[in-house]
Amino acid sequence: MLQIILSTLILCHLVFYIAWKTDKFSVMDVAWGLGFVLVAIVGYLQNYSSPPKTLLLVMVCTWGLRLAGYIYLRSKGKPEDPRYTKMREQWGADYLKEGYKKVFMAQGAAMFVISLPVQLGMSSELEHFGFKQILGLLIWLVGFALECWSDYHLTQFRKNPANKGKACMDGPWVYVRFPNYLGEMMIWWGVWIYILNFWTAWTIVGPLTICYSLLKVTGIPMIENNNLRKEGYREYAARVPRLIPFLKPKPL
Repeated sequence: MLQIILSTLILCHLVFYIAWKTDKFSVMDVAWGLGFVLVAIVGYLQNYSSPPKTLLLVMVCTWGLRLAGYIYLRSKGKPEDPRYTKMREQWGADYLKEGYKKVFMAQGAAMFVISLPVQLGMSSELEHFGFKQILGLLIWLVGFALECWSDYHLTQFRKNPANKGKACMDGPWVYVRFPNYLGEMMIWWGVWIYILNFWTAWTIVGPLTICYSLLKVTGIPMIENNNLRKEGYREYAARVPRLIPFLKPKPL
């Protein structure tokens, strides 16, 4: 675990240096997925490998590399993400110091906590495929497919000039208001179930952390507040549930 902590710290400091030189804090968004890939590789190389651990490595690397590539292509050639621009304005002359603590170190800590199921899965006696591995993999596959579909559909939606200033309400958004985040949560619950045993059950803090972050901190609240100003969104939110399909939505 010490090697993973050191690897995560080195990555976050390297990304902070790149952000400082390019004057773009949003490089951390690209590094987010890559950090989990690094954790999985370090954990895998430190421990005795087995077919289930190899598949776990493939699962994490597939998710992390796809996410990093998607965010890189989405932000390539564009100005700083508005979230970070707002942070810079709030922090003023101390934006580098505050950004170091509240963006890079904070996300490094979150990365470490969320990846606990991967870390413990790599160091546990995960040697054979059983019901939990099959169930976890199925949940992961559904979540990954939903996240890929959502990201692709949103990319196509935003390419259409007619959709400028509009909120996406079709494709997977017909069923829930945040299908990409639902997919993300399913991915991490799938990983936790995949590695679950008596000694690793406590790593439930990993999927709980990503759920809390998306539900209460960086994900849904920011997007929902912005979307409420867009035409037709309140009516859409009144009929489409936030995350669980077919569940009656709560009023905003």
